[in-house]
Amino acid sequence: MGTEAPNTKITRHFVTIGNRQVHYRRAGKGPPVLLLHQSPKSSRELLPLIDAFSAHFTILAPDTPGNGNSDPIGIDNPTMDDYGDNTALFLDALGVDKVGVYGFHTGACVGGAFASRHPERVHVAILNGFVSLTAEERADILANYLTEFRPAWDGGHLTWLWARLREQTVFFPWYRPSAATRSQGNMATPDNLHEGTLEFLRAGDEYRDPYGAAFKFIGAEVAPKFRSPTYICASDWDPLVKHLPRLPDTLPDCVTVQSLGPGRDTVAPWVLEKLKQYAKGPDAPPPPEAKPLDGRTWQDFVAVDGGQLHVRRGDGVGGMPVLVQHGAAGDNTVVDDLSRSMVGKRTVFAFDLPGNGESDNTIGADGVTMARYAEVVGQAMDTLGLDAVDFLGMKGGGLVGLELAGQRPGQVKHLCLNGASYYSDTERKDLLANYSAPVEIDWYGGFLIKCWHMTRDQGLYWPWYRRTSDAIIPGEPHVDTKMVHRRVVALLKAGDMHHHAYQAQFSYPTHDKLRAVQAPVLLCGREGDARTEAAAKGAPQCAHAVLPGAVSEWGNTALEFFAG
Repeated sequence: MGTEAPNTKITRHFVTIGNRQVHYRRAGKGPPVLLLHQSPKSSRELLPLIDAFSAHFTILAPDTPGNGNSDPIGIDNPTMDDYGDNTALFLDALGVDKVGVYGFHTGACVGGAFASRHPERVHVAILNGFVSLTAEERADILANYLTEFRPAWDGGHLTWLWARLREQTVFFPWYRPSAATRSQGNMATPDNLHEGTLEFLRAGDEYRDPYGAAFKFIGAEVAPKFRSPTYICASDWDPLVKHLPRLPDTLPDCVTVQSLGPGRDTVAPWVLEKLKQYAKGPDAPPPPEAKPLDGRTWQDFVAVDGGQLHVRRGDGVGGMPVLVQHGAAGDNTVVDDLSRSMVGKRTVFAFDLPGNGESDNTIGADGVTMARYAEVVGQAMDTLGLDAVDFLGMKGGGLVGLELAGQRPGQVKHLCLNGASYYSDTERKDLLANYSAPVEIDWYGGFLIKCWHMTRDQGLYWPWYRRTSDAIIPGEPHVDTKMVHRRVVALLKAGDMHHHAYQAQFSYPTHDKLRAVQAPVLLCGREGDARTEAAAKGAPQCAHAVLPGAVSEWGNTALEFFAG
């Protein structure tokens, strides 16, 4: 659940195409092989194949634009031809000329479009679950399958999503329950449904573009266009196996159509055998560096001990780089509005802490402390060549900066703590006992609505679980639906790590650390923030500021302090 455990064989990268980025996983050495996932998932679902095939090939597994961590394709009503051409642009950006291709469901359509339009770049295309709908099926699915996905103030979009993903393991299409559409396989387990939920949430409403292009894809018209060795296939358990007989009787000699039988365990060895037969040539070149995007933050991965940290970056015109750090149960999407407000003024970096967002969990669940977080952030700074930074931390993220300033004196030039984590002994005991708990996945998805209301109530009460008149947070309620949704997605990605992070935050000796830190410190918070006011009284050597109402203006408060 949540972020991936470190696998040093598989690394993650971004490549820039125009003013957007494609995220991909890479492993192995040898001739390049392209693996393409189904919708609305990402290359994460291909981890077992990446791991197995990388002993023989350089595996390149991109997230389809709009899925996973890839930016949308940026075309209105894109077709599968657009995604096929995007694949060619992706390979161009990597310096790769020719590949073996394996695609599943939507990935089979993307691979088919690529192979039919760029046959000279394909050693072999293995297309598992090749879509060839009838006109009636296509019209029905395009009218009903791709429901708009928008966050709802009450969290109802999450319970709808859980039920919808659960239903599609029982019926295809999911919205037509009947004996004729009933799957004969097992319902997905709660853990698998949760994994699918996270993948869907990574895509959001953008899931409809590649999915829709797959449903508009007419396999029977594309199959005769193949000019390189091609295998069109499906397993007996796959609803798309019934599409194989719909293909024309007469196809080019390079095309083979076959069923893969009832078993699941035999598919990967069969695919590997075909790839080894056809995919030849030189090793793939090393991965290029990600390039900046104009006027906004862009994504990258940074090597640290045992894995990689995900980072969002933004370019500036000079001055000390600014490191923006999210707090417990967060990731760098939660602070991206703040990061973006400083783009063009300062160079900005915002890491996902280990086990949060898209970062590998390089520290495990045992012994999570601010000291361990600071050590890993320091490693990332070393990898990036950052000798010194100004540090802006949100709540528990500020404690990471406070600890980093102690571990690396002189490398944190200024420290801004937004929402100081400063508690009395009584508060500390209460928070440790009640503020967070491990995420318990249930079969009906009830944990999702629990996470939603917990997160939303954090913008209404302090602490959120009191919900009494004396616990009301003064000022405008911090319950913007899109913001709450981002924070819930971040919490779900972190899984149980959010609980360990809160425990580390509430256990941290903030009072003693503030007294010892050498860097100039600004304690800032929204009007009425009692914790920040208490910290300012307990550490009078620190500067204190009340933040303006708009989050987009918070960066200016920090920049003024950093400049001073």
